[in-house]
Amino acid sequence: MKLHRRHNSSTINLEQLSQTYEFPFEAIFDVPEAKEEFRLYLKKEHNEEPFMFFEDVEEFKRLKFEENKTKKAITILKTYILPNSQHEINISSQQRQSIIEEFEKVSQLLNDKHLLVNEGIYDEVQTSVFYSLKNDNYPRFTSSTHFKNFIKHKDAAFISSIAVKKSTKYMEYIPKFDGLVTDRDITFFSFMSFNFDMDVWDEVNIAKGGKRACYMSKKEFHFNDKSIESLTEHNHFQKENGKLLKQVFILPCTKEEAFTVFSHTHLRKEIMGLEGINQIDFIPISPQNKYAHSITHLQINMKGFSWILKPRDAVVALTSVVDTKRGCYSLMLKSTESTQMPEKKTHVRAQMLTSGFFTDCSPTDEIISYKEQKKRLRSPQAESSQKNNASSSSLSRHSSSSLSRHSSTSEEDETESEESFGNVEHACKLILVSYIDLKTLQSDFIRKKVISAKNKHCYTNFLSAIQEQRQYGFKRPKFSEGLLETLDAFKSTYLIDTHAEITWNMEEEDAESSMHELIH
Repeated sequence: MKLHRRHNSSTINLEQLSQTYEFPFEAIFDVPEAKEEFRLYLKKEHNEEPFMFFEDVEEFKRLKFEENKTKKAITILKTYILPNSQHEINISSQQRQSIIEEFEKVSQLLNDKHLLVNEGIYDEVQTSVFYSLKNDNYPRFTSSTHFKNFIKHKDAAFISSIAVKKSTKYMEYIPKFDGLVTDRDITFFSFMSFNFDMDVWDEVNIAKGGKRACYMSKKEFHFNDKSIESLTEHNHFQKENGKLLKQVFILPCTKEEAFTVFSHTHLRKEIMGLEGINQIDFIPISPQNKYAHSITHLQINMKGFSWILKPRDAVVALTSVVDTKRGCYSLMLKSTESTQMPEKKTHVRAQMLTSGFFTDCSPTDEIISYKEQKKRLRSPQAESSQKNNASSSSLSRHSSSSLSRHSSTSEEDETESEESFGNVEHACKLILVSYIDLKTLQSDFIRKKVISAKNKHCYTNFLSAIQEQRQYGFKRPKFSEGLLETLDAFKSTYLIDTHAEITWNMEEEDAESSMHELIH
């Protein structure tokens, strides 16, 4: 999406804008001016209370000092929860009573400041309020005259901060849970992995030292009509939507070594949050099957939730390929069905979609934030460097690597991140992309906290595994549940010609409907 800054005196073709772009609910909360306009709309509609409650709970969760958290929790109770309170919100009597009883349990001490309030006390109500705002109030807001009057004099830069295209080329390649991994699936994941466009991804966190990062897709995904269903508390299935989580790691070894380390079962269990991985079938390359697949049964780790949720499992088709043009090893897995592992009444069959791309890079590479990229691009030195290095880039114009290369100095070594791996001869970049359910991550604060913690956990485990396997010369494991065997099959079938160029690229999207064309 190419944007050109215009003066506020410009006007927007609102009809074409609404046909071409959509305004994600979450994006509004990232832009204070837009968020305030949504609040004013709700106030005008005499329904401001849910919004105010949601924001106050977010503030409550951000507080660190226990006494302040307690005061805020009590204020929320008195303002929104208690019957006939000043801004009483419309929730079920069961939810209201549950919160009141929770306070009664911890209020044995007379002094409020000594109360210890459970941080998750408002989670259930906040989730209900979130979906009510998102699915009921927000659609009315974006289709209202109030919203149209608000954006009609905004410039493209502002609108791009709250809007994403409805139709983009990569959406045509969305995977389907309908069997084995296909070229369509690999093309989709290749694009999503190597694309760092701000129109596609929201930056969640860049770790100090620039060796790991995580991003969330701007768009929500519905992979097919059957997919992404979850069991509600009343044992009814409901369709869910979700986003893609992208994690990027720079690791102190070659891509071949990193792929071998990842093939060890115990690391994959840690990275993917699994209790068990069992291979139940292997499908070789044949005239009917372009790629070899391992059919695997995954038992999902439910630690901390096993007492309230049914056990989860998944059956996935997994394959590995080599993209010779990008110079990377790739693996993909997606949910499938197998007669050898039918669904159990005691379990919930989860849907999974994950990819991993391993490519060599310089040990001095670091991941930089969008903000830092803009700053460097504006400097004359960066412009000169870009011209000199343009020919060496293996990515398309849509696929900014967000990597920066620098030489270490003694000063940098003193401030080096604890996750940095110091001086090594080789390094590789691993990009993991996976589907996540939004239902349990509706809060922006919770989303960033959980995803950032997961990102650090995965990286720490990977570094530890690399250090351990380096002692043994990165030996191939005896059993990888078919992961390495699918890679062997691909190499022996398609890489006999060492000069063969194999890649998965989607056609570039034209810019005819770019936002700047809708602004006059």
